[in-house]
Amino acid sequence: MPIVKIKPKEKLRIGFIHPDLGIGGAERLVVDAAVSLQRLGHEVVMFTSRHDPNRCFEETRDGTLQVHVLGSSLPRSLHPKFPMTIIFSILRSLLLTFLLCTSLVMPDPPTFMNPLSPLKGFDVFIVDQQSVCVPFLRLLTGSRVLFYCHFPDKLLSGGWEISVDHKGEGKNQRVERQKGDRGVGLLKRVYRWPIDKLEEYTTGQSDIVVSNSQFTSRVYARAFPSLAKRPPRVIYPCIDVEAYQRPSSASSRKGKGKANEDQDVTLVDSDRATILSFNRFEAKKNTALAIRSFIKLRDDHLVSETEFGNLRLVLGGGYDEDELDNVQTLASLQSLCESFGLRYHVLNSPPPGSGSTVASSASPPSDVQVLFILNFSNAQRAHLLSSPHTKCLLYTPANEHFGIVPVEAMACGLPVLAADSGGPTETIVDLTSTLNDGDSAGTGMLRPPIPEEWSKALARLINLSPEEREKISTAARRRVEDKFSIATLGKELDTACKDAMKMGDLHQKIADILIWGGAGLMAFAAVGLAVIVYVQAGD
Repeated sequence: MPIVKIKPKEKLRIGFIHPDLGIGGAERLVVDAAVSLQRLGHEVVMFTSRHDPNRCFEETRDGTLQVHVLGSSLPRSLHPKFPMTIIFSILRSLLLTFLLCTSLVMPDPPTFMNPLSPLKGFDVFIVDQQSVCVPFLRLLTGSRVLFYCHFPDKLLSGGWEISVDHKGEGKNQRVERQKGDRGVGLLKRVYRWPIDKLEEYTTGQSDIVVSNSQFTSRVYARAFPSLAKRPPRVIYPCIDVEAYQRPSSASSRKGKGKANEDQDVTLVDSDRATILSFNRFEAKKNTALAIRSFIKLRDDHLVSETEFGNLRLVLGGGYDEDELDNVQTLASLQSLCESFGLRYHVLNSPPPGSGSTVASSASPPSDVQVLFILNFSNAQRAHLLSSPHTKCLLYTPANEHFGIVPVEAMACGLPVLAADSGGPTETIVDLTSTLNDGDSAGTGMLRPPIPEEWSKALARLINLSPEEREKISTAARRRVEDKFSIATLGKELDTACKDAMKMGDLHQKIADILIWGGAGLMAFAAVGLAVIVYVQAGD
């Protein structure tokens, strides 16, 4: 029976599956993707195994997006000494998928086996981070699956050397295990081998694979050799440009919500020259580079003592007390500040009842040099990015898969200093070679992640003339509007989803395979029976 190509419906029912709807770049992308598709008229439902209202983006808790939590009954790790985090992440994903599928096929009333029954079926699922659920979704629901690859998880486990430039050229393009002291032990390799193979197989089961950058696509091809002939299409993460237009400190909210936003903004407001760095508090984000570069402004006399005294460095991002990496990273950054004699303050304003033990929510001293903001609010982020006192943003990770923060800063007209590798090489136009060009302008600077290099670039950005700053601001805003707007994201995801629908009815395809397979077995059995009858007749 031939497969009938169906014409995709104009409006689709789309399900998103994301492991943890917290605060981070991947989560920001998923939320923006869901909102962008919803604005196009599609029906969007999100599924996750963890959603903490005290640590999430506003759209997931204010009713903008419909969110269901499934699979949260399983722990996230085994033991601090033997966390086995990836194993439990896989198990939670499988449990989420099982409960989702039973809710689709079982009638009401809902029970622990089918908590969302009766649940209407989906045309397409968009899955990211954890691919183990992909083959089960396709087989059990008949829905097409689009997998969004932020970065291969096997390469996030540590012990890998990635050497892929921003053009994918040169002889030294490689993704391989590190050797010597920088590598991982045999036990971890044995532990990770089946997990990595499972990731490669299940990712390949997706109907369409997309990635967040050309860099990620090139790394993907080298990390998964069996999938190299099927490279992902690139759909850049984007932002709601209108939400970043100055002045953004004024809020349209009223009453208690507006008062809370005003209080949040007051805590971070300052008329001192400000340098920003936004990242989750994780070791791999290399936030220490921002502190080391900042202190070299003083130690290498790149700015005067008076000018340095008027500077402050603001380090903000997602922070989870349940994540050991977050806790250790914050502690190491505080120790680094102390070793350099920098005055710092930790600002944490969790909602009531969150149980946070990190101090404090008190206003920072006026002479604080480094301000840590844990789980900053939307109002705080918008104010800092749009403040006329903010000079630039530092984006410290090397080989970052994409990096949405530089795009957010560019939308506000801020110059960005980032590592010269990974996704930022696709979003930032280095101003060194374009600043004096009458026809074009850069949007920031790309430098090797070395404090000596960064401090010089940082001094340059701090001391930009008003004319240079305006030129960079105009170029940055234009680039974001042209390439990284939420409208662009919605349009490209809409096309990808409809391309998946054009592949035809998946259950019909599976049925055809089973029918032809069954026919083949019957034919084989008939031939075998004929041979047996012939032999017996001859005897």
